[in-house]
Amino acid sequence: MIPFINQAQGYAAYQQNVTTRYIHIVSVPLILFSVMILLGFIRVIILGVLNIDLAEIATLGLLVYYFCLQWRLALALAPVMIFLLWVAECFSYAGPSSFALEAFAITFLIGSVLQYASYFIEGKRPPFSAMSQHILIAPLSLTAEVFFMVGYMQPLKDEIYSASSTSSMSNDASGV
Repeated sequence: MIPFINQAQGYAAYQQNVTTRYIHIVSVPLILFSVMILLGFIRVIILGVLNIDLAEIATLGLLVYYFCLQWRLALALAPVMIFLLWVAECFSYAGPSSFALEAFAITFLIGSVLQYASYFIEGKRPPFSAMSQHILIAPLSLTAEVFFMVGYMQPLKDEIYSASSTSSMSNDASGV
């Protein structure tokens, strides 16, 4: 398992502008919520034993992964993810109705457009090669960003951004 610091440094490299951080704080939960709606349509049912959907399984899996990476941030993120899951369940519980599908499409589209706008603002191409890693770590990294914005977890911030800025400066120097 790649340590949180390394993953967060890779994610932070694509968020040098403060505006893009704010955009990601909106877009990542929108995309996460839309995926929860979509995964909520697929249920695993064993009569009398189990009735669960893929959104619940995926959320539980992500939370376990986050707790293994950085338990303090995961503890703060867990209620947010559980709330998003609960709201998504309200949309998807009855199956793929037109309302639920529209909610999925609209939230996914808005979240994706905001994500791509943030890359445009940064002047960078979307990191398709690292996209799967960024998708998984984004909620936890953004939770860290919120803590950093209010002045908490300064040592973690220094550890993430000191190496991140050093690598971006060395990349700038090698391009000259």
